[in-house]
Amino acid sequence: MTAPRIRTRIAVTAALVATGFALAGCSTQAAPTPSVPPESALGSYPVTVQSCGQDFTYDTAPSRVVLGNFRTLETLNALGVEAAVYGYLLGPDDRGVAPTGLPSGLVMVSQDTIPAREPVIAAGPDLFLSFNEAQLLGQGALSYDDLGGIGSNAYVMGAYCAEAPNNRTIDTVFADIANLGSIFSVADRAVALNDDLRDRVAVAKESLGGSTATVAFLKVIGGKVFAIGGYPASATLGALGLGNEFGDLPTAFAELNTEQALAMNPDVVFVNYVGDKDAAIADLAAALPGLAAAKEGRVYGADESLAQGGGVGIINSLEAIALDVKKAGR
Repeated sequence: MTAPRIRTRIAVTAALVATGFALAGCSTQAAPTPSVPPESALGSYPVTVQSCGQDFTYDTAPSRVVLGNFRTLETLNALGVEAAVYGYLLGPDDRGVAPTGLPSGLVMVSQDTIPAREPVIAAGPDLFLSFNEAQLLGQGALSYDDLGGIGSNAYVMGAYCAEAPNNRTIDTVFADIANLGSIFSVADRAVALNDDLRDRVAVAKESLGGSTATVAFLKVIGGKVFAIGGYPASATLGALGLGNEFGDLPTAFAELNTEQALAMNPDVVFVNYVGDKDAAIADLAAALPGLAAAKEGRVYGADESLAQGGGVGIINSLEAIALDVKKAGR
């Protein structure tokens, strides 16, 4: 790959993170999930786990983890390994404000979603648990080489790799949890957690009574409307048996053009937001005054912060989506 192409890839991925969408790539090939070690390797060391096409070997369970987004703590807590977390970074929509309710003693390593190398390296992690590979692509910020220089491994939740395909499925969540079970030597807990999450997905789907409603995920930024076709929207809708209005979108996230806006007539619309749900819905109604779903009260908010940490948060988001689709009666 040439240097200009690398710089372009970094710039595009970083921009997506900055807007609150940890989405990258435009491939339409069959969706892969993170590589899972063979069952014989689970619960033993050394173990090698792949992330974004790279192999990382663990000789012991990580004990000084830095989270690329503090919301990933929910999944580690569900696995019973939250004590291994030393610190965290803020997410793309946190605007430099530290969250409330986190365990005491956790260190905010950086306010920047794409961090400089210095604060992360100074923290001395043995694992950087990223929520988007844009955090690891260097160009003046943190890089894989920086982490390798201090003997630290990396893992990217949700397979949010720079060249990830759009159409990843909900199996990506289960693969992440299986991989974390291997990394932290808690394979039995990972199996139990995945069983519980699969049950939750099945219950959410059943609650819709076989609905095949078509759903559109949108976001309004500066008065412009953007369509969301890729993960986790694609995984959520696929798991619930619902149609994806933008399933054929060539990229995961793109500005909605006039032709697309006039042509779409989804049964239910979700507006991605962080913070003020009502304002996000009002912004969409103002931007698309002719949208039937908006006129008929079939627009709901989709809280991006639920899913930004990956893992358990994706299932929490899926359940919230199912509840609103059921309210819409479609």
